[in-house]
Amino acid sequence: MNMIVNPNMLPKVRSDALMAECANMPCELRLASFIGLPCEPQETVVGCHVEGSIGKGTSTKVSDVFVAAGCRLCHDLLAGVDPRGMEIARLYPSAFWHQVMRAQQATMSRWIMAGLVVIPDGKII
Repeated sequence: MNMIVNPNMLPKVRSDALMAECANMPCELRLASFIGLPCEPQETVVGCHVEGSIGKGTSTKVSDVFVAAGCRLCHDLLAGVDPRGMEIARLYPSAFWHQVMRAQQATMSRWIMAGLVVIPDGKII
């Protein structure tokens, strides 16, 4: 096996199944709470690519495994569509990115529970 040293050269995963499963999840991002708002309704939840992850390049998203389930408002806060998100990230970087990482971990755990991500010798406990 060829050792890839540069993490940006690792292969990217594109999965319609992983992205679609996010619609069955609650908003894991919960970034709206940083600005005192509730998350938007469940039917707006999508897979939100975490832009700080490896593999981001010009005109390309990160791998679909670097995703957190989020409602439309939280997606816009994370992606910078709503400028309040970048302001939160600037003022409270540790809290902001801690929440994003927690959301990404929860999303991955839900994919494992749904059988979409299989760990060969893993046990769900």
